[in-house]
This record gives sequence, structure tokens and C-alpha cells, in this order.
Amino acid sequence: MELKTPPNEKKSPLLEIGRVVSIKGLQRNNLPYIFIWIIYYAWVVSFATWWTASPLTENVFSTELRSLLHTIILVSSGIFIFIIRKEWFVKTARIGAALVIMGIGLFLIAPNPQIELICAVIIGIALGIINTSILIPFVFTLNNTEKLYAVVGSNVLIGLISLFQEGNDGSYLQHSGDLLLACIMLAIALCATLFFKKDSLPVDSDTLGIDTPTFQARIYLTLFFNCVLAVLCKGVGKGLLNIAASASEYPILIWHYLGGLIGCMAYFSIYAFSKRSFIWLGNITFGSFAMGLFCNTFAVQIPELAVAFAFLLGIGSSVGMINMYYIIGVVGKKYNSMRYIRLSIFFIGICGGVTGIVLGNFIHSRNTFEVSMIASVVSVAVMLLFIMLSAVVSQSQYYDDWAKDSEKTEIDNEQLHMFKKYHLSKREIEVCKLLLQGYTMRQISGILSIAYSTVNTYCTSIYRKLEINSKTELFLLFKDYSMK
Repeated sequence: MELKTPPNEKKSPLLEIGRVVSIKGLQRNNLPYIFIWIIYYAWVVSFATWWTASPLTENVFSTELRSLLHTIILVSSGIFIFIIRKEWFVKTARIGAALVIMGIGLFLIAPNPQIELICAVIIGIALGIINTSILIPFVFTLNNTEKLYAVVGSNVLIGLISLFQEGNDGSYLQHSGDLLLACIMLAIALCATLFFKKDSLPVDSDTLGIDTPTFQARIYLTLFFNCVLAVLCKGVGKGLLNIAASASEYPILIWHYLGGLIGCMAYFSIYAFSKRSFIWLGNITFGSFAMGLFCNTFAVQIPELAVAFAFLLGIGSSVGMINMYYIIGVVGKKYNSMRYIRLSIFFIGICGGVTGIVLGNFIHSRNTFEVSMIASVVSVAVMLLFIMLSAVVSQSQYYDDWAKDSEKTEIDNEQLHMFKKYHLSKREIEVCKLLLQGYTMRQISGILSIAYSTVNTYCTSIYRKLEINSKTELFLLFKDYSMK
């Protein structure tokens, strides 16, 4: 029998690099994890964090309560990421969802501020549990295309909700309307936990006998950059933005969220049409923020520059936050590293996020020209330093495998292109790899914890797609993989 293999078509570099944005990379069985990331993450940022707390309008939680709630969420996430194991994510997500619903219900009927405060603490802890639980499938289950759509989609939704909340001087949604929208969104998001499945996590590389790529120490530089980004963009930048919004005659917050939407479009476009996307996105983040703070320095003399500051801050913050979570997902899956994930949440959440909230609130509470000027000048100096260093750092990081993999639909640790071109599913690829390593169907059943009959069904499907009839032909077809 003559084996048929697809022709080796030459693709243009543009298509090869930009394939991560192809909607064909979305898999139906992973939709619950994409859905909850978009809806739930947008809910948390829009309704429960200090980052979007408006100095001009009151939403579900007051500005002061959101600051406390946000801090508890970050600390709780930073703690639970060290406690929760990967295989617990289904159970812990549902427990967290139940606690959030209970906490919200008690908060709505709380008879006094003291009880409201206790309920807010419960809600914050529960949200930390959910944050950790949905991060696990985001990193280890979703492919890069799904990650990209999840993080960009959530930030687009955050921008739209925030524009709606701030539009027409905050009169589009009164407190009751904002509360109703928040409850509906949260209920819809948490329903996705009912479709979580433990077996959606891929089998660990150790179980399959696969060595993960070498984890270079310089990869930890991403943690440092992310921490600084959280402190400056979401902390100091937010404090200065609140001052500008309170003092300016222009709709500063509207321009900020419009900048955020432009940042989402820029992020998606760069991965679609540009080479070395990671370097471009880093420069946009730092450059936009530095230019925004430069404009803010002269906003007193030229009020129109406050609009430019808000717009540029929106672009830089949006691109930075999207890139932060996307790279966490890529690196975590590439190296199958829970250690990197734990350190990421610790640095971003506790070191970066909490510090940013404290500094931002301090700047806003002082609300003086001198404080704004000092914060702007210092931040611009720091950001310019990072811009000068980022070219060298990004260049070295780009030659790491994870940076190249960030532009592909799937992490290519095990020559996945050999299997993907035959349109094998994720589970079929796992079975095929084990067959090529010499395991019997009975052994594969035990390794993957699935029934023997199910393994037999997968093998039948694999042979049909490959147009072969025996294991010998399978070894011949993938001799390059077998010899690796």
C-alpha cells in the first residue's frame, strides 16, 4: 500500500507567523474555559477592582470598598496558587463559585456596613479561589490561539462595559442598573464551571516519558517586567488618571477606555501581521506609557494633553495586561511549570498589584500638583530606562523557544506539526505518541486512565486519518519522530 502524505506546501512567513490568530485554532471542547475567562475576568475587573473604580461615579461597590476587595483578591490568588494542585481545578472552581454567590447574596441584604465588610472579605477570598482555578486550564489546556482570543476578548469587554458605565457622566446606569448587570454577568460566567472536566488537562510530560525544554533563568525577567508594569501602569498611572479625571473638563475616563480598545486592536493586529510580535508589543507598552506621562507633566499648562495622557495610558495598560497573561500562559505550558505560574501570580498580584494599589491611592489622596509632577517625572525616567533596556532584553528573550512559540497556534515541544497536518485531535495525538513509544493499547488505557475500548476507537480513527492499516506503517510514517 502506498502511503499518502500531504504535500509540503511552502507558506509565506506572514501566514506562518500569523497563524496564531486564525479562528480555526479554536476547539469546541475548550469553549467553556475561553468563555469563563472572557466573561468572568471582565466582570472582576469591571465591577470588583480598583483599576476601574471611577472617582466620578459609584458602581456596585464603593471606590474604597473596591480598593479593599481588589487587595484581598490579589493576596488570596497569590496564596491559593501555592495551595491548589492542578488536578483540583474543577472542584475548587465550583467551591469558589458557590462562595461568591453566597457572599454576594449576604452583601445585598447586609443590615450595616460592618456586615458588608465581612461579606466583601468572603467575596474577595472566593474570587481568589476562582482566579486560581480558571488559570490552570487557561495555561495547560488552551492552545495559543484560544489564549489569545480569551485575553483580548476579556479586555475588549472590559473597555465596552467601562465606557457604558462612564458614558453620559455615568447616567446610563444608575446604581440598581449597574447591580443588575453585574449579577447577570457573574451568574452567566459561573455557569461555565458546570462544564469543566478534569480530563481536559493534558497528560503530564513525565507520564508520557517526554522531557520538557530546558527552563532558562532569564525567563524570570518576564516576572520582573510584569511586576513593574503592574506598579506603574495600573498603580501610579491609575492614581494620576483619577486626579486628571477629577480636575479636567474633558471626559478623561472615556478617552482612557477608548485607548484600551485601540490597544486590543493593536495587539491582535501585531500578532496577525508582524514578525517578532513580542518585541513590538513590549515597545508599545513602555513607549505609550512613557509618552502618556510626558503629556501629563504639561497638562496643567495645556489641558488638552490630559486627553492624550489618558488615551496613551489606556493603550499601554491594555497591551501590557493582555501580553502579561498571554505570555504567562505560553511559558507555563511550554515548560509545564507550575513554579513559573506560582511566581508569576505572586509577583504580579502581591508585589506588583498590591504595591500599585497603595501607591495609586496615595497619589490620588494627595491630589497635589507637586505629587503629580514628581510621580510623572520619576515614572517617565523609569519607563525610559526600560525602553532603552528592552531592546537588548527582548532580543535575547526572543531566541528562547517560548517567544517563537507565542506566534504559533500550538506549543511545539514534540514536533506537533507532524501530527497536526493530519488533523488528529489532541487525544489522538497523545495516543499516537504512546504507540510510537512502543506502548500497547492496554498500557495506553492505564496511562491515560481511559477504557480499553476508547483507546481502540482512537486507534481506529488515527489509522483512518493516516490512511494506514498497521502499527508498522505508523512507525514508517513517523520515522523522524521515532528517531528523535
